[in-house]
Amino acid sequence: MSEQMYIHMGPQHPVNHGLWTLKVKTEGEQVVGSEILIGYIFRMIEKMAESRPYDTFQPLADRLCYVSAMSWEGTYIMAIEKLLGMEVSKRAQYMRVIMLEFQRIASHFTWLSAYAGDLGVLTMLVIPYREREYVLDLLEHVTGSRMMYNYFRVGGLKHEFPQGFVNDARKLTYYLDERIKEYSAMLEDSKVFMLRSVEVGVLSKENALNLGATGPVLRASGVQGDIRKIEPYLVYPELDFEVPVRTGGDCLARFQIRMEEIRQSTHIIRQALDNLPPEGEINQKAPRRLPQGEVYFRTEDPRGEAGYYIIGNDDKIPYRVKIKSPAYSNLCLTSHLITGGKVADIPPIIASADLCMGEIDR
Repeated sequence: MSEQMYIHMGPQHPVNHGLWTLKVKTEGEQVVGSEILIGYIFRMIEKMAESRPYDTFQPLADRLCYVSAMSWEGTYIMAIEKLLGMEVSKRAQYMRVIMLEFQRIASHFTWLSAYAGDLGVLTMLVIPYREREYVLDLLEHVTGSRMMYNYFRVGGLKHEFPQGFVNDARKLTYYLDERIKEYSAMLEDSKVFMLRSVEVGVLSKENALNLGATGPVLRASGVQGDIRKIEPYLVYPELDFEVPVRTGGDCLARFQIRMEEIRQSTHIIRQALDNLPPEGEINQKAPRRLPQGEVYFRTEDPRGEAGYYIIGNDDKIPYRVKIKSPAYSNLCLTSHLITGGKVADIPPIIASADLCMGEIDR
């Protein structure tokens, strides 16, 4: 009879993709239970949002997850606009969509590099970062920064696209389409990759719904849940795109979802560039105070449903700010997914969830 023992993976462990501890109960090579311990980088960012004028918090929203900074600052700004009852111009909305979709692509390339590296496909540990650099070059061209952008503003955006951006952006989308075909073929032809992905970390449709999965993790289990379609915002209703869905619910399905999402993002960007209104105010003046009332606004972050719950109290400082993290929702699934599997399956399962501890330890 095998003896049960605990393995502590973390808080500083490459498998964890951030500072947290996974306490794994094992019997031989079998995982029979686990416990998640977080709080190692808790930064009180919600309290920071409640201690300063609402329009000075947006640079801190970038810090929630550096891999999807544009998404987090955009969600915050749009939540504030909803509370204020502001509507930005069509040009500003199209520009926001372009920037958000490029951020989604950059985030997925970061995930792809980490996931492939965890599975031992070391060639793909480096290559996706090349494509991510091209995307960051564009974002830097617009914002002046490669990570913490601070580009969204209440009422619009900081400034217009620079000269040459539209052509460069369109060319990059076609280039990325070709690279995604190449990467999908390269990995799905890899025996190592397939052995460690197929039927590993299977999440059924029923469990995905019951356990609160979101984003690519949810869609890989057969649920067509995407906030851009369920509760549309900006000009997404005017754009033609599909929500990728797979039914396998395993690590391979989660990989395939993200690859297809990059293709859909390039398709969205090209439409937005083609339909970008030539004129329109992109920086309206916003009120100094937030009115009394409450609002919850959500968007489709690269990891799933991201949201802000904000209460205004006729003051320039929000009375309450609460943040919904999609990575936190998917972190809660990891114990369920690894239990019953092998210790060797833990790295691909955790990597397939695409965790970001900055937004979890908030």
